[in-house]
Formats: sequence, structure tokens, C-alpha cells
Amino acid sequence: MSTTLNLVDRLFARGCNYHDIGRAQDALYLLGRLAGFRELPAEVAEQTQARLADLWLRRRKFHRARRCLTAALRHAPASARYHFLMASAVEADRRGDPERAAEHYRRSLELQPDQPECLGKYGLLAVRLGRTEEGLQCLRRAVELAPGDPEPLRRLVKGLQLANRSDEARKELRLARFRNPRDPRFRKLADDFLFDEARRQQEAERIAGGETAAEKDGPVLLPFVRPANPLPAARKRVRFDAPSSPPPPHAGRTAWLPGRRRVQ
Repeated sequence: MSTTLNLVDRLFARGCNYHDIGRAQDALYLLGRLAGFRELPAEVAEQTQARLADLWLRRRKFHRARRCLTAALRHAPASARYHFLMASAVEADRRGDPERAAEHYRRSLELQPDQPECLGKYGLLAVRLGRTEEGLQCLRRAVELAPGDPEPLRRLVKGLQLANRSDEARKELRLARFRNPRDPRFRKLADDFLFDEARRQQEAERIAGGETAAEKDGPVLLPFVRPANPLPAARKRVRFDAPSSPPPPHAGRTAWLPGRRRVQ
């Protein structure tokens, strides 16, 4: 029994070390081998499944990540982090159920309310599912908890755009730039918002008007106008020189040798 426990501890410690230093393939191999053991201490089994879920999420293997998180939640059903990771895995998967992801987000927020990232992701998902007021409330709460982070503000602006409240989004961006005047990340958010709004307006005009002016009238010719009195072109000066005779050939030079005597 002591030999088995020693093997488990060594495999777990080495797998955790590989996970921490970024050697994902080695960590997957050792932790996966450890997860195949039938009898493991509860804490080791929980941490093994949680680390495997994190590794599979980074590789965008959402089905495997959900399976590991299900096993981890059996050991710790009151873990806000595991519920948040499960919701992220379900939402990121194209075959996942958005309502199931929202349920895990809500459960995570019940266990730990002040999570800016969880509030932002759940708020944006709630707006997409039609629960606009609840989603915007969560998005604004996330901005309050992390005023110096542009990511919650980006999600809030996105949620306001989805709710057709562009004026409120513009106001939020103006306040954020006032609070963070030297941060270029908030300036970039404002520029991206203006560009997106211009694109949306052009798309709406195209749909409302049917065809664009270019499609109706053909190519647009730019009005280039020639000046009325063009400036006279500068005259080129030409030299008329008399023909000259070619230069005489150069006389050959005798090579100087070091041991050769010269005539005085």
C-alpha cells in the first residue's frame, strides 16, 4: 500500500509540475495515467480531474473537458471555479446547450458573487438569450468590480449593442476614457466601437435602399479637372559643341622589378 501511495504522490507531483511550467503534453500523459487508477485519495482525484479539464480547455477539446469537470464536481459540488469552467466549456462548444451554460454561470455566482469574468460572460449570454435587463445588470457589475480592465467594458459595450442601446454604450466608453485617459486600450475600444457603428449604419442603409449607388449607376468617376491656364513647360537646354578628336592612346608603363638596375 505504501508503494502505491508513493507512486501516486510522485505521479501527481510530476504531473502538476509539468502543468505549471507549460509542458502540456507531458502533463496530459502523467495526469491521464493517474486518473486511470481505481482508488485515489479524494483530494488527488479532484485536483487531477481539474488540471486535466484545464489542459483540455486550452486545447479546445470541450467534450473531454466537460467529462473531467463532471468528475471534479462529484468531489467538490460547491466549487464556484468548477461551475464557471463547466459553463465556459459548454458555451464554447458549438454543440453545447446555452441554457445549461447559463445554469452553471448562475450557480457559480451564487457560490461566489464577485467574479468579474463570470459576471461578464453570463451577462453577455443572458442578453443573447433574451434576458436583457438581467444581463446588462451583470455586465455593469463586472465593470464596477474591475474598472481598470478593458475586457468587462468590452463585454458591456457588446451587450448594449445587442440590445440596440448604442447611445448608452457611447456614454460608457466616454466615462471609461475619462477615468483612464492614459490607457491606450480604452482608446482602442472607442475606435473599434465607432468603426463597428459606421459599418452597421452602412449595412442598414444598404438593406433599406436595396442597391448601392455603385450597383445602380456603375463605376463612379472622380471629378479630376484640368487647370484652365496650364503652366508652360520648362525648356530643356541643349549644348551644341564642335566635334572633338579622340584622345591619344596611353603609353605603356614598364613594370618595376625589385632586383632590376636602372640606368643613371
